[in-house]
Amino acid sequence: MAITQLTVIGAGLIGGSICLASRRAGFAEHIVAIDRTPDRVRGDVADAWIDAGDQAAVDEALARSALTVLCTPVGAIIDGLSGVMALTRGPVTDCGSTKARIAELAARLPQGHRFVPGHPMAGRPEAGLQHADAELFRGRTWILCPEQSSAEAVSLVRELIVVCGASPIELTPEAHDHSVAYTSHLPQVVASALSVLASEAHATAAAGPGFASATRVAGGPEDMWRDIFETNGAAIGVALEQLGRRLDALSRDLAQGDAASLLSILEHARRLRGS
Repeated sequence: MAITQLTVIGAGLIGGSICLASRRAGFAEHIVAIDRTPDRVRGDVADAWIDAGDQAAVDEALARSALTVLCTPVGAIIDGLSGVMALTRGPVTDCGSTKARIAELAARLPQGHRFVPGHPMAGRPEAGLQHADAELFRGRTWILCPEQSSAEAVSLVRELIVVCGASPIELTPEAHDHSVAYTSHLPQVVASALSVLASEAHATAAAGPGFASATRVAGGPEDMWRDIFETNGAAIGVALEQLGRRLDALSRDLAQGDAASLLSILEHARRLRGS
């Protein structure tokens, strides 16, 4: 049975894709998008658009919301979570890229049991509503960190995840942040650094498909990544340090004409990929 109203705050790539997938599945009778730029290309993403600056309209929408999804950058989630939880009576979840700080804040709120920290492991280098896609989450993992969440809230959020085509898994907030430091945040740093390094070395004339693949995620939006680096900097720093030590060792070996250790890593990586 469809819920009465799904409310999405921040209708960019992720928020817009949630709206589209939910509409296609008939998950909600009414879909409301709240955004600071509601006049941009909308298509049929939502039934109603509300300017985030119109507080009266936002308050009214949240009061009617059966499920609210926060799809803004991490800093905006932290700044706005208390107000959102006070205004809505239904479950609330988020799609923030780090979880520990958000979960800590929610645990201190009187309504914190209605909040389910979440993070869909899906995205594209191109941000914005114009790139939203109902298939964005198909076959992807969607992480939940529901240690402080009620069973009722978790159940509804899991329903949303399933209708979006994703598979929910549960981690602690700390395990989530540790894991994404290696699998999401470090790749962004490395891809961006490699892209800049190749440009500074005047080597991009020889760039081919391998370079394009290795730098596909380079240059993410600063407003989003600033919050990620600030809220998960320690874990990212550890991952960078470990990678740096490994690269230093490989560099020393190659300088001495020894490629065995690097070839061993290539072989290990092939085994991890199953090929």
